[in-house]
Amino acid sequence: MPVPFELVIEYVFFSPFLFFLLLLLFGLYSLKNNSNKFKKRDKVFFLLKSFSGLWILFLITSNVLFYKAAALPLKFLTPKSIKQDADAIVVASAGVLESGAPTDASTRRAHAAALLYLEKKAPLVIVTGGITDPYLPPSSIKGIPIILQGMGVKNEHIIIENRSSDTFQNGIETKKILEQQGLQSILLVSHDYHLFRLTSVFQKLGITVYPYSANSRELEASTPWWKFFDWENYNRLRTISHEYIGLINYKLSGKI
Repeated sequence: MPVPFELVIEYVFFSPFLFFLLLLLFGLYSLKNNSNKFKKRDKVFFLLKSFSGLWILFLITSNVLFYKAAALPLKFLTPKSIKQDADAIVVASAGVLESGAPTDASTRRAHAAALLYLEKKAPLVIVTGGITDPYLPPSSIKGIPIILQGMGVKNEHIIIENRSSDTFQNGIETKKILEQQGLQSILLVSHDYHLFRLTSVFQKLGITVYPYSANSRELEASTPWWKFFDWENYNRLRTISHEYIGLINYKLSGKI
């Protein structure tokens, strides 16, 4: 399955790759403009300034406080979690690894959905976003379903929606299942940064939704000092930038 171009761009801009690319470009520029324009001492000074500037940029963008500032608007948009009895629990998949094992995000969502089921908040769990290609394990024994089953959700109480590949299709395909089953209200489980867009799509489709966050914030104030500068923040920035782009796109296209 080809990787979408926009995801390639996200990985380039929100990863250490961009930092090293900028270093390389500055190095090549300084070599091109050598002794004809600069004295040796000026050239060294230019390199030092360039590397110092890039290092400061790296320290700022890899800092957890920068991530928190960038994610702040999403925090205000995130609907409050509601633990309410419903006809079904719907959990949005966050993908699987090539082996078929769930990603970390899918694991968190599956855990939250299973706990709601075990607390008898709903008798059924619908897993939405289950595109199966190109992974070999069938959808019933990979990703979120294997965690649900491992935590005690009965297999006959799990419905797998494996036709959708994005948030809007999650809503469309899940609504078909709800109508077939005669269900009206759902507990909708996802990460907090994704919950506003996901909830908005389902509500737009006329479904009674009780949103429920699968995480209690990825980064708490107690983050150790040595974690304040972390490559993982680039991944987090990529995730929320993807969400901002999705929100704008869905709003302009009338999907929410």
